[in-house]
Amino acid sequence: MVKFDMGAAWDDTLQLLKSHTALVGTIAGVFLFLPALAFAWFGPVPIEPPAGADFNQVMATFRESFRQMIPGQVVIALCTLIGTAAILRLWLSRAGISVGEALTFGLMLFPTMIAVQILCGIAIGFGFILLIVPGIYLIGRLTLVTPAIADRRIYNPFEAIRTSWELTRDNGWAVFFFLFLVGIVIVIAALIIGGIVSVIFGSEPGIGRMLGGFVEAAFGAIGSLVSIAVSAAAYRQLALRTSSDVFQ
Repeated sequence: MVKFDMGAAWDDTLQLLKSHTALVGTIAGVFLFLPALAFAWFGPVPIEPPAGADFNQVMATFRESFRQMIPGQVVIALCTLIGTAAILRLWLSRAGISVGEALTFGLMLFPTMIAVQILCGIAIGFGFILLIVPGIYLIGRLTLVTPAIADRRIYNPFEAIRTSWELTRDNGWAVFFFLFLVGIVIVIAALIIGGIVSVIFGSEPGIGRMLGGFVEAAFGAIGSLVSIAVSAAAYRQLALRTSSDVFQ
């Protein structure tokens, strides 16, 4: 059984981010960045609770803001699924592939990707209900579902989940901590840059909201791209079984 090496996975993550730069950048710009930017600029503005509001009023305001944002967030999530599948196909393909072929592939696998997200979300959600730790463990075990779909053209969502489960055997915690460490760095960087932009330009309608939305969308796209590369690097390492499986 292959043991997961975080250092090697990070080196491979950087290698992936440097490969197919123009093609990956095009897909990420269209499917990861632009939908988030459009929502940040033209979507609903979060509702602020009235001054002196009690707990019930605050919660009512929060629920209404959340309700208004659901449609836009669903569109962003669906676009991200297509972009993710296409980018993974570019990175994991052992032969040359064009943007058009990658996007066609992403669209073909779109129903499977949705089904997998729902199934994994339900499983991880139940895991968190069971004292959190099982949910954290499941994140590590199910991380390779999407890369497996993209690499092996798996249309059956249950088969994709089984494949990830097999590949991460004895490595679930290591994969989770790798994802966690990378995620922490991205979140801290986003908070720092977002805070600086907010302090300088404010968050009121106009230039403040436009710049804040741009930074938010940019960091969201970068964070998503890094997360995709991390999962692809973990997959490439744990899926390596024979010399015929070497990724070039």
